Amino acid sequence: MKKLVRILLVFGTLAAMVLVGWFVFCREYNNALSSDIATTTVDKTVFRPYVLGTDIVFANGGNSDDFINVADGWGAHEPKHRCAVGAKTIMRLYIPNGAGTGIRLVVDAFGVYNPSDGFQTVNVYANDKHITTWNVGHDGPFVANIPESAMPTNTLVLRFDAEKPYSPPGDKRKLSMAVKNIRLERIVGAKTKRKIGVWIKENIIGGGTQQVYDTAPVTDDIWM
Repeated sequence: MKKLVRILLVFGTLAAMVLVGWFVFCREYNNALSSDIATTTVDKTVFRPYVLGTDIVFANGGNSDDFINVADGWGAHEPKHRCAVGAKTIMRLYIPNGAGTGIRLVVDAFGVYNPSDGFQTVNVYANDKHITTWNVGHDGPFVANIPESAMPTNTLVLRFDAEKPYSPPGDKRKLSMAVKNIRLERIVGAKTKRKIGVWIKENIIGGGTQQVYDTAPVTDDIWM
């Protein structure tokens, strides 16, 4: 019994040390990111500071104003999203410790398109490098990997080029997507089930292969 207690104490001590070490690492890492953002010479009114893993929420009350400029092709807040307006919609981000990093882009959105087309085709660029083509129907989120080669510095210019911006009935704007949420995250670790699912989404469902989408009206996606 005493031997079992000693073993449990040893493992408990090791677990506590690991947790403390992880806490210290996270604290120092976050401090380093904050220091990087505070001291960078990049114009932060143009390149908005963004920490990987942060959700950018485009619904009313969300934080999207912290990360976009309306002049870059973004519409006003709507109850559950903002629209990408015109043929080109841009995000300019400053990502501390982002240089040379592989990044996964996840965009939860639905397309705005002529019903006869069935989806909106959107070409996605990272620092002018074409990374994927999405056929955006009603089945978001859409994902893409930004390769390390596209991130030579900590700045990232995301560009969404719509092939056929569309004005739905009652709206004079030319629109491409209604965006609910955008998230960028560092690509790390082994291939897990989640990464396999993401790969399927990128390469089979939304990564440039034309699909048949369900374009029936969705009550949660009524935005006009």
